[in-house]
Amino acid sequence: PSVWRSDRGALMKVVRVDAGGAFSGVFLSGPTNPCPVVPYDLAGSVRGLRVGFQTTRNWTSDCSVNAVWSGRFVSPTTIAVRWVATGPGRGVRIRGNEIFHRL
Repeated sequence: PSVWRSDRGALMKVVRVDAGGAFSGVFLSGPTNPCPVVPYDLAGSVRGLRVGFQTTRNWTSDCSVNAVWSGRFVSPTTIAVRWVATGPGRGVRIRGNEIFHRL
């Protein structure tokens, strides 16, 4: 298990990792987000220095946003990622970049 904090205050808690590099856990949105500190399901994988994961919240319409994150390790304790988030309704999309540091 590991915990990562983004430069915007989001937390990624990895609770399961398998031998093939797949992982899962919980993602908590950042405190300045429109939906602050809301839990999302987390699932992803690591392949060498590349990392990709998805955060989803489908069990409620409240703060229902799906995001796809992809990037790379820039050090063993730092990940740089780009993300695309899709909101409910007409599929509103926003994009961004974020840096995560292992705690």
